[in-house]
Amino acid sequence: MKHFIPQTLKYKLFLTFLLVILLPILILNMTHVQKFETLMKEQVSSQNLEQMTTITSSLGNLLGVAEKTFTLIEQDSFVTAILKHPEIGITYPSVQQKMKIEEKFNALNNSVFIANSYVYYTVLDLEEHVYTSYGPNRILSYSGIAAMPRMQEAFQGKPQSKWQLEEGGLNSDFGIQPSLLTIYKALRDENNRIYAVVRMGVDYQSWLRSAIPSPVNEELYVLASSEGEIYARSSTSTATALPNPLNTVGWEPIGSQVENDHIVSYSKIPGLNWYLIKSIPTKYLFHKVNQLQQSYFLTTLLIAILFIVMTFLISTTITRPLQHLQKKMSDVVKRNLKIQLPEESYKGEILTFVQAFNNMVHDVESLLNRLKEEERNKEAMRFQMLLSQMNPHFLLNTLNTVKWLAIEIGNKQIPEVCESLGKLLEAGMRLDVDLIHLEHEIELAQRYISIQQLRYDREFHVDITFDPELRFALVPKLSLQPLIENSIYHGFSKMDRLGRIEIRVHKEENELVIEVEDNGVGLEQAYTSTAAGHGIALKNLEERLTLLFRKQGKISVESVQSGTLVRIRTLFLLSTPYVKGDGLHVDGSLGRG
Repeated sequence: MKHFIPQTLKYKLFLTFLLVILLPILILNMTHVQKFETLMKEQVSSQNLEQMTTITSSLGNLLGVAEKTFTLIEQDSFVTAILKHPEIGITYPSVQQKMKIEEKFNALNNSVFIANSYVYYTVLDLEEHVYTSYGPNRILSYSGIAAMPRMQEAFQGKPQSKWQLEEGGLNSDFGIQPSLLTIYKALRDENNRIYAVVRMGVDYQSWLRSAIPSPVNEELYVLASSEGEIYARSSTSTATALPNPLNTVGWEPIGSQVENDHIVSYSKIPGLNWYLIKSIPTKYLFHKVNQLQQSYFLTTLLIAILFIVMTFLISTTITRPLQHLQKKMSDVVKRNLKIQLPEESYKGEILTFVQAFNNMVHDVESLLNRLKEEERNKEAMRFQMLLSQMNPHFLLNTLNTVKWLAIEIGNKQIPEVCESLGKLLEAGMRLDVDLIHLEHEIELAQRYISIQQLRYDREFHVDITFDPELRFALVPKLSLQPLIENSIYHGFSKMDRLGRIEIRVHKEENELVIEVEDNGVGLEQAYTSTAAGHGIALKNLEERLTLLFRKQGKISVESVQSGTLVRIRTLFLLSTPYVKGDGLHVDGSLGRG
């Protein structure tokens, strides 16, 4: 198989041309009719859907506007006054009232719907009067209309929020021939009592005839329910007849499909569970397909010829520099990256490629040198770390020896100092632990305090206060010891009174706050009276906070009325131990409080 794959770029491009252009052309020549038909069907479907979306929106708008006119009727004081207090019986005043209300309906139609009014109003009051915005084809029966189920529901105050289809005809109770989409609204007085019911009906069939364009090519528009029952159609031609009911199973709110050599496009009407459907025979599209087929074939042939010419022209300008570059890359390997391509010999994209190659060689060489240097530094650091681990172990063994010698001679203070110092050294040796529990940190601080109190003959006193619920909060290891040491050495060094150190730990929102306050000589005098470099411990602690908590770890030093206050703020982390076996254990993952 490998023998049939060309190795040079020129012939690879030519093979690509055969597989990507010529072969698809042959396939398209066999299937182009079907492809173009699909294209035309999609184009027509897209145009139909756009057109039908506009038409269905107009019906949705018509229904919305018709429903809003109820508010106009409700707010018309003239109409509401007549409906609340109509003249009883068939008298001249009652006829006058009826005519005035009907004039109001006509004015409402003319002002809101302007050109064409497809909306019919029928109003029933409580005194057996019927008012309409149209001339019914017969005298209306109040009792017959009032007995209709939906009218009764409206008088009972049951809400009706959806438009429903009501059949019309010559024998209709409302005296209107066409079928209508209707909705009933109750009018209420200031005491929320119903005094009349308004029935609004929309002539959707007349709307359909005026909303659709003039049918061409046997186009058919129909209105149908979501169950497929057809309510109105634009034509009765048998050539474009659709089955009733339609198969609407699985229809989306908007879509298009091909059925029985027809393109059927549909769009759901807002506010109704109806579809507007348009059907076009596919035979009227084929003559355009033939024209597109010829244009597509000629265009493809022209592109193929141009591609053949350009392939051989471009391949020659690319393969030659690439061959030279290939030779130079081989030299790079042989001469350990000690080679550069002459940039003045190239132009355009090849020059950019050559510059990138030279930069790559330089970067790789620099990277290798840096890796070698880092490797040497790692080895040196490893040696120093191993060496540094020997000294603490030696000191621990020595302290243990001193402790037992002091016990043998009966000295009680020296063993305590040795034990406290040993705990501090052991904590410092744990290089794999950065955060420890607050109670452990306070224990280490107390051991350091006991050593210093022995040295200074208890010339200072330390108070430690914290909430027991914070004892498992995580704090940086040996963070209290340098602060206590600063207070002793720099705060109490030139004092003639008893020193006092207060250590307070509390939580503020999502932060843990540690405060160390002394009654020493104060911040300014401590800085001026001590040797340079006394702030190394604070600087070390500040850097450790930055490494552990980034911007959420801060340390501040400020003067107070009688001494110095050092405040540490860190992210509040809680790691509560749990019982496992015979001891307490802590998960490796830290729980954030």
